[in-house]
Amino acid sequence: MSDAVILNSLNAPHANKVHIEAPAKWLRAGWHDFKMAPGVGLTYGAIFVLAGYGLFWGLNALNLTYLILPLSGSFILFAPWLALGLYEVSRLREKGETPTFANTCMAWKKAPRRLGLMAFVLLLIMMIWTQVAVVLYALILGNASLSLENISIELLSHTDGIVFLTVGSGVGLIFACLVFLLTAVSVPLILDREIGTFEAMAFSVKTVMKNSHVMWSWAFTIAIIAWFALASFFIGLIVAMPVLGYASWHAYRDLVPVE
Repeated sequence: MSDAVILNSLNAPHANKVHIEAPAKWLRAGWHDFKMAPGVGLTYGAIFVLAGYGLFWGLNALNLTYLILPLSGSFILFAPWLALGLYEVSRLREKGETPTFANTCMAWKKAPRRLGLMAFVLLLIMMIWTQVAVVLYALILGNASLSLENISIELLSHTDGIVFLTVGSGVGLIFACLVFLLTAVSVPLILDREIGTFEAMAFSVKTVMKNSHVMWSWAFTIAIIAWFALASFFIGLIVAMPVLGYASWHAYRDLVPVE
């Protein structure tokens, strides 16, 4: 693992060049962390599942069913920050400490301003994506209403619904790629080191570009697992989210070794 990318800063980290098989190794390490601390992982997973249910039924109660798909996508966009406590689990295990839900859910306190700024950036991207999705819905489907029970059938059985899903997925992919570029290593980097938010995001972009084949393969892997987890009516998140969170920490550690 050589060929370092160096930011123009005295305290800048180095990014390693990793092998194409690295994502499989990261997933195995994430699964190992999950097995070593199942209670913590399942607690986080259960919270994500309940949040998904709350979003789903809340939008239905407000007669905003058409927002279910874009806001489910927004969850993926904000997931790198939501996984902060999971990064802390793997970080503590790496140091030989025993992680608990109590001592990991407050991980944001290690760098509240920098992590808060990161959350603001992701929320801004989420808001823009949601507005774009609403505009696409209005332009393509007009005033069509979607029922909670038959949302999938209603979209897939009409040409306009298929066009909406196709165009929306394409636009959503652009937003997802942007978020991945900015957060692939930046959130765990801020948790791990004294580095500014925008410096961490810039470093994340350079790291992804240096390891483009590996990192985009990793992004595709995350997207596929997340899609199946969401498609299972959020149930899959109870395992998928903690495993991906832990694996993302190991990806960070592989790309940015211990200082």
